[in-house]
Amino acid sequence: MNKFGLYIHIPFCSSKCYYCDFNSVEFKESLLASFLQALEQEIKLIAAKYTPVIRSIFIGGGTPSMLSGQQLVTLLKQCQEEFDCQAGIEITVEANPETVTAQKLKLLKEAGVNRLSFGVQSFDDQLLQKLGRRHTSQEAIRAFKLARELGFSNLNFDLMFALPGQSLRDWEKTLIQACQLGPDHLATYNLKIEEGTIFAQQLQQGKIDYCEEELDLAMYQKTVQLLANEGYQQYEISNFARPGAESIHNQIYWKNEPYLALGPGAHFCDAQGRGYNLADIDQYCQQLAQGQLSWADYQRLSQAEKIEESMILGLRLKEGILLDQFEKKYQTSIFDLYQDELDDLLGQQLIEIKADRMKLTEQGFLLANQVLANFILT
Repeated sequence: MNKFGLYIHIPFCSSKCYYCDFNSVEFKESLLASFLQALEQEIKLIAAKYTPVIRSIFIGGGTPSMLSGQQLVTLLKQCQEEFDCQAGIEITVEANPETVTAQKLKLLKEAGVNRLSFGVQSFDDQLLQKLGRRHTSQEAIRAFKLARELGFSNLNFDLMFALPGQSLRDWEKTLIQACQLGPDHLATYNLKIEEGTIFAQQLQQGKIDYCEEELDLAMYQKTVQLLANEGYQQYEISNFARPGAESIHNQIYWKNEPYLALGPGAHFCDAQGRGYNLADIDQYCQQLAQGQLSWADYQRLSQAEKIEESMILGLRLKEGILLDQFEKKYQTSIFDLYQDELDDLLGQQLIEIKADRMKLTEQGFLLANQVLANFILT
């Protein structure tokens, strides 16, 4: 059986956040009908090409909750009709707090959505304004409580730190507020200022500064310590969960397992290669209207590329990589490929190998990018 995760990209937002370099555009009613038609056609074409068994569905963006409840329900029904969706799979929808209503959430729950991911970013209203977010901290609290009242038992907060003008105390207050609400999962990311964003312009104009490295590190260490004290287990560099609430879909990425993707600019990995769709919505729609997949690029992966991706992604997980599984999958040993690098990293106490498992140490997590660069083969 061809088992895959499924990512669906909804490219619409009410406005562009200042840090965002994702493929998103301001919501236009005139684009919506052709986009939804194209998405329906893409579902059919992907179903015909792969006959996939779907292990998880993640509807991201953009802001998926810009769509009406009924439009999201229809999209899920189309997936369930065309794909073999395993019973009880994790179905996640990303939502911005200001777009959430009781009616929308009820419809989603009835359609099988069992996980919501709220783009909160901060519980500091001044910082939310600096980020270009459209919601307030009170709207985030309201949306969370509404979801709980309606019976959603798996809720995530996306939070950001190392923001311009943010102090360690500011970040600690956001973490404390999040924990008081009690989500099941927290994804915490330090800000990276990407080219082409409003923040990149502001940086060039001297309106904002980079966060100091020492402060960035202190914020990360505070995150790990505070969330551990609150009963959240760190299972990936940036992700924390109550036991049993780890994201099934995101673990597919980190374990380098296959996933399909729908929507403009969406990236996929089908076990043989990686590709991505046309990013421009008009071009994406036109291609699908002609009965063709909207792939902008597809590259078959060499054995070496597959191995390095498995190493770099797998070591992001707290549990690390099982050595026998790796050897079974690639017909070669990690030690045959990386003996010198492993000796060096073991000597620096950045990795540990025991009980047939290789993983980063606590210090290795703090220097993850530096450590993972050792496993590039190509």
